[in-house]
Amino acid sequence: MNWINVVVVLLLTSLATMFALSNTETVHIAFAGIISGGMPVYVPVFAAFIIGFAGGMMSLSFSRQKHKLEIKKLRQENELLQQEVDNLRNFPLQDEL
Repeated sequence: MNWINVVVVLLLTSLATMFALSNTETVHIAFAGIISGGMPVYVPVFAAFIIGFAGGMMSLSFSRQKHKLEIKKLRQENELLQQEVDNLRNFPLQDEL
């Protein structure tokens, strides 16, 4: 499985390099009244990609933390229920008189 990660990283890196080499024209970015200096086209594209990736990773980490807490809670509940079942199994049976 590790070699698949290496292949994917190499493929994405080569595609990003080809994109950067093919798009060296300068552009000016204007946002909220601020105009940037000239920069190659690939810079804002990569910046948008990195910002999106970081947002996705933050979202994933919050979701993962929520699920970890839920798993911890369910394991504690399972342990208590297992103790209760064990106690009921060891409880002596009484005959009704």
